[in-house]
Amino acid sequence: MPHSLDILLVSRRKDLLDYLEQTLAAADFSASRQLNNNGHVDPLHAVQSLPDLIILHLSHLWREELEAIAARPADRRPALIVVGPASDMNVMRLAMQAGARDLIPDPIHKDDLLQAVRRAQEERRRPTPATAGRVSVFMNAKGGCGATMLACNVAHVLAAKSKQRTALLDLDLQFGAAPLYLDLYPKRGIAQALENLRQLDEVALEGYFAKHASGLNVLSHGADEPLAPGTISAAGVTQLFEITLRNHEHVVVDMPRCVDAVTMAVMQRATQIVIVLQQSVTALRDATRLIQWLRSDVGVVKDQLCVVVNRHEKGSDVTVEDIQKTLACNAPTLVPNDFKTVSECINSGTALLDYAGTASITRAVMTLETRLGGVSAQPRSGVIARTFSSLIPGRSR
Repeated sequence: MPHSLDILLVSRRKDLLDYLEQTLAAADFSASRQLNNNGHVDPLHAVQSLPDLIILHLSHLWREELEAIAARPADRRPALIVVGPASDMNVMRLAMQAGARDLIPDPIHKDDLLQAVRRAQEERRRPTPATAGRVSVFMNAKGGCGATMLACNVAHVLAAKSKQRTALLDLDLQFGAAPLYLDLYPKRGIAQALENLRQLDEVALEGYFAKHASGLNVLSHGADEPLAPGTISAAGVTQLFEITLRNHEHVVVDMPRCVDAVTMAVMQRATQIVIVLQQSVTALRDATRLIQWLRSDVGVVKDQLCVVVNRHEKGSDVTVEDIQKTLACNAPTLVPNDFKTVSECINSGTALLDYAGTASITRAVMTLETRLGGVSAQPRSGVIARTFSSLIPGRSR
């Protein structure tokens, strides 16, 4: 019985359309086709009824074709699978901006094509959640600025103090250490979850999380050996995000400092992107380059960016004003320099909130957590506060 998915094949080559149509038909997928040889670059030109899914084979006019789809309103863009030069970063960037679920290398391998189509079909079957969870991505402007420490502790405060169902994803598959900050030692993790992605739902995913006593769920690389770069795909990570968000109010991501398809996919899903730097010329230079890339290539807007100055020193040669002016950002969050407390927390695998709940650095983390959607630093206004307020002369409720 044919699968119920309305698929449109678009290419400027008849032989490619024949191959795509035959490959899909062999797997019981039916598809209509459009040979774009009429001088138009818009793959959806003259399409009256939008399909569920477009499979677009890029031509020499790939830039114009992808820009035409990206220019459409989000609600007028069907799900998109792109076939083209997957190693070209410019193609990858534009494909992501156009909303591509997958970018399949050309020449096409039929298994890659069918897996991508089945993923699109599965996504369409899932009910749309009533409210979308928040995604906060932490990235160092320069190595060693403290993004992992902040990501772990913000996630912990979200779970322990704000009582939000929170997941922490450590996407550094080479040298990630987020679980150690919370005294967790996972046996399996992201790589194993992605291997079983076709059978994965929010219930099955629970088995891959390491559980912290606060209620925080942590997903990281579960083996001692680092994974080779390119082991995980942007499409796989995107699907993993969607499954995680079905059962979590907030997902915090510790993102390695690199620019690739996975990074781009994560950044495009982010509610807020936290750029962590210190008061040095080199960190400020790298932060400038990173933010320029996020704005020009990923399409991140100013209000999505949250700049954090970690280990803040008032007497530094590089001032907060210098940072704000150079990065053209909103007022940075300042995290004071408390090397001793942070070192003791990391070495013992204890969160700041549990180890030094009243310390200035913990209060700064709570301020950052509240900026990202938590409530830990919000003023208390309960029954007791209102009662005391009513007893103060000259002040009414």
